[in-house]
Amino acid sequence: MSMKIALFTAGFSNYPIERVFKAAAENGYDGIEIGGFRPHAYAPDLARGRAARIHQLSEEYGLPIISYAPENTGSPYSLVFEDSQMNKESLDYFKMTLDMAKEIGSEYCMFACNHPGYGRNREDVKKLFIENMQILTEYAEKIEQTIILEPVTPYEGTIIVTSDDVRWALDQVHSSRFKCMLDLAAPFTCGEPICSYFEKMGKDVKHIHFVDCEKTSEDHLIPGDGEMDFPRIVSYLKEIGYDGYLSLELFSRYANEPAFSAERGYKVIRNLLDEN
Repeated sequence: MSMKIALFTAGFSNYPIERVFKAAAENGYDGIEIGGFRPHAYAPDLARGRAARIHQLSEEYGLPIISYAPENTGSPYSLVFEDSQMNKESLDYFKMTLDMAKEIGSEYCMFACNHPGYGRNREDVKKLFIENMQILTEYAEKIEQTIILEPVTPYEGTIIVTSDDVRWALDQVHSSRFKCMLDLAAPFTCGEPICSYFEKMGKDVKHIHFVDCEKTSEDHLIPGDGEMDFPRIVSYLKEIGYDGYLSLELFSRYANEPAFSAERGYKVIRNLLDEN
């Protein structure tokens, strides 16, 4: 089975969500990754009936929902809030996101650990993170939904940023419903090769945010717009037999022309897969 290409909806946040499905279908994408943010797919909104609209669009455009990435950047929810009430509210919300991932037919629900804030004890934060992930993983097991953990760049967080951090988290939680994914910006900004993820996590790497970036920024770019060596990356992924999705996750500088960026992004990735 060959690698497939998905489009992440967040880049179209200024448009109705159907615009993303239309662009993806017209350009040949194989699937859709849903960003769980307003106005498109915030979990409480999905629970109030909007999930049916996501299902409808998926069927109408023939595009499977391959991942649901809920809002978890720390405002208003986080996996590492020190305040007990904020932590409880966050856990309730994250359980809802697992329910909604299942409701819209997404195989994966993606969580990341945002920056915990300065002045905190790192070991205390790590302990809290694992406790919360164990609670959420038990819930995921109960409803038969799979969590994938996303590393972030050092500009975005401090707890889950390297392949060693991801391996540590998987070992601590230890569940068949707790896997991981790879955002290419994370190892690049940390100065480690992407092979570290596959050597340490193997088949537990279920998904890839296939983006370029520069060493000094977390900004996600179309492959070729940054500093990464994509022919080498694609050759490696083929060599190890990765057959999951490559998801184009764009924001910031592409926000004003998302349809054009989706078109160009697909062509770039398709050419990389065909040529290497």
